[in-house]
Amino acid sequence: MKNIPLILGSGMIGVLIILMLFGPYLPFVDEQLEPVKHRWSEDKRLQLPPYPPSVHNLLGSDKNGVDLFSKIVMGAKETLLIVLGITTLRYMIAVPLGLLARRQKGLGHVIVQGWNQIFSFIPTILAAVLLLSIPPIQNAEHRLLIAIVVLAVIEVGRVAQVTAERAHQVGKEEYIEAGTALGLSSRRMARSYYLPALAPEVIVGFCIDLGKVMLLIGQLGILQIFLQHVWVEVHFFTPKYLNTSLNWSALLAEHRREVLSSKFGFIFYPAAFIAFSILAFNLLGEGLRRRMKQKYHTTG
Repeated sequence: MKNIPLILGSGMIGVLIILMLFGPYLPFVDEQLEPVKHRWSEDKRLQLPPYPPSVHNLLGSDKNGVDLFSKIVMGAKETLLIVLGITTLRYMIAVPLGLLARRQKGLGHVIVQGWNQIFSFIPTILAAVLLLSIPPIQNAEHRLLIAIVVLAVIEVGRVAQVTAERAHQVGKEEYIEAGTALGLSSRRMARSYYLPALAPEVIVGFCIDLGKVMLLIGQLGILQIFLQHVWVEVHFFTPKYLNTSLNWSALLAEHRREVLSSKFGFIFYPAAFIAFSILAFNLLGEGLRRRMKQKYHTTG
């Protein structure tokens, strides 16, 4: 039986990778994102931005005449790298913590339990908004790097808890007890026994979390929480945070107000690409889960 989620998810991930690596070199993508202040139509009429979808602008343009498709393509690499960075850092912290807490006692267990409980009492998006709005983080010079760490840390407790519970179950297997009886070190046990047993579930969870992180930064965009910005004076005595990024979350935040003037295209397209990515990561995760389950039953 064909694994449809794995096939679809892999194909969609392939589209994202192609867009990220080769999108800027497409002939109809404006890598410089230069604004077009005016344009003459075929019937010699003067056109002013925003321009509707056409041969010149596949998805139309923003109010400054910058091509929307080019903005999305140029922001794809940054967006996907941010999502990958947050998820990778989360698992780099959570998996070792989960292994330390596998005996369900000791300092590691206390840390994982406390970490998980602290952030399980409030929604993830609310915790992200609160932490990213702290003045030292809000005005930090390297805000993007700090934001990646903050968004990774929020869900570390949950991932570590799941890892610890699974590792505790693995610890009851006979080959684990045999390794313990032989006096193998904790590092050797983790590297040679626990990690190979946990790897399938960690990989599946990693893919699912990629989708969760993409959804989270999309929500931050709707709330106009920029991952990267500068504090500037836009008018006399009117300072504000100005977005300096092209990631899809920032595009959502940048164009959110234009929905009020019935310009839904500006926010629809970045939202659609975010939704496409979330679906791709979830399909890949589900496909890998089915694949590993099928492999387990076959070998079993």
